[in-house]
Amino acid sequence: MKKIFFILAMVLLVNSSCQKILDTKPTDFITPESFYATAADLQIALNGVYSQLIDVDCYGNNYLYMFNTNTDESYGFTVDLVTSYQYVPTDAKVNLLWNSSYIGIERANMLLANIGKPAMDETKRGIIKGEALFLRAYFYFLLVSNYGDVPLKLTPTSSVKDVDLARTPAKDVYEQIVKDMTTAESLLQTQTATSLGYGGKVTKTAVEGILARVCLYMAGYPLNQTAKYQEALYWAKKVVDSKEHALNPDYSQIFLNYATNKYDVKESIWELEFFRDNNGFANKGGTYAGRFCGIRCNDTSVGYSTGSIVATRKLFDLYQINPASTTTPNKASFDLRRDWNCANYTWGTATVAKKTAVTSTWLMCAGKWRREYEEVVPKNSNYTPQNFPMLRYSDVLLMLAEAENEVNGPTALAYDAVNQVRRRAYGLLLPAPPFPTVNAALTPGLSKIQFLDAIKQERSRELCYEALRRPDLIRWGNFIGDMKTFLAYAIANGGNNTTITTASRVITDRNLLLPIPSYDLSLNKLLTQNPGY
Repeated sequence: MKKIFFILAMVLLVNSSCQKILDTKPTDFITPESFYATAADLQIALNGVYSQLIDVDCYGNNYLYMFNTNTDESYGFTVDLVTSYQYVPTDAKVNLLWNSSYIGIERANMLLANIGKPAMDETKRGIIKGEALFLRAYFYFLLVSNYGDVPLKLTPTSSVKDVDLARTPAKDVYEQIVKDMTTAESLLQTQTATSLGYGGKVTKTAVEGILARVCLYMAGYPLNQTAKYQEALYWAKKVVDSKEHALNPDYSQIFLNYATNKYDVKESIWELEFFRDNNGFANKGGTYAGRFCGIRCNDTSVGYSTGSIVATRKLFDLYQINPASTTTPNKASFDLRRDWNCANYTWGTATVAKKTAVTSTWLMCAGKWRREYEEVVPKNSNYTPQNFPMLRYSDVLLMLAEAENEVNGPTALAYDAVNQVRRRAYGLLLPAPPFPTVNAALTPGLSKIQFLDAIKQERSRELCYEALRRPDLIRWGNFIGDMKTFLAYAIANGGNNTTITTASRVITDRNLLLPIPSYDLSLNKLLTQNPGY
């Protein structure tokens, strides 16, 4: 299934000062002068850029688990200083996310600087360039949305002494991101999800969908460039109008596909490749989906998981129960996503799994990535082979609805986009809907503010645990207030304990950004620290 292979040899740079001392050129490692000679070399270098996204310091663990666990939809099963917003500039995880992103950027810069070297098909060269530009931009998107102003560097490092770089204003970083992604979109016109047949590579519509996300971030806090809502609408509509994508009729099947090594490019537009075949080829990450964000289990034959991410009762209560249908008066209908996302069982604590019911709506593990369905055996305790969705079609529909509401109000276009997602949620896209007469549509006649509030709730129901809630709450401009509102909800609804409420009690305005790592501050004399650290 997996199409992205990890780079096996790293391109090492020669310190220019060494050349002054040595009389001969080194012969025991690859130099930029001898690499990038063929189209295959460019592809290997591109694979190296992709691989940095799945590193444990990035999406393999840190970004997903360490920095996006505690919101109003989920919390950490144990109190951790980093996951509960008590991180400081010296924390290793803070440094590793920063460092991992800049490694990806450096690899992309090296590739782009040498993109013209080999003789090769120009269309293929353009595709590799487009992917590299997009990936570099995406790493900068991770940095600027988490650290604020960051050094913007678009060329490879030529000397180990070239380390003093001032922070570039976030506005300028975002503008470069949009520029790079827009260029990438023009270069990837022939690289579509349908033509590839799998979601592990960046495609035309993947770029368009992420551009919609980037523009929504720019339209919100802290830039508040509200004109960007129009651009977000433009890019989201391009994805929809391409007809490349559609909702999977069965919500749970999306995640079963990740567990059983199946692609669905209609729904899963772009996904990160995590794979371990137990024959010596191991990925660098993959600890999050299943191992941390899974159903608690100590039996490796079922699939070991710490169950470290737990749904909140607030998320559980967001899933609506509709009045009984007209044809079956005694059967209430409900949002089918609830019992998939909020697991009502664990596998117990013994080494031999025993399915154990969970009735407390404060103790339900995140249920999206269920290791019992994995097909790669024997199952590893540390790594899981499940891919991670970077962009799903339902997200595009909800972004389209949000942008349309901001530009034109809650129009029929905005309602239709949301209602497509809601119809799937109640099973109405299935061949045999469980509640065929249910009205899944969003309440008509909402005001612009009410419609946005409905979008906020729908995004949580649909996209929980996909590393989008914290950034969403921040861009909507009331992250700290939202967390304090959640604290009050938890106290009033049976969730008043340290594990659940620590993050919402200690969070302050400083947590709108991560701290700049102390290690980099010590190296780069032009760096400055974020407020509150």
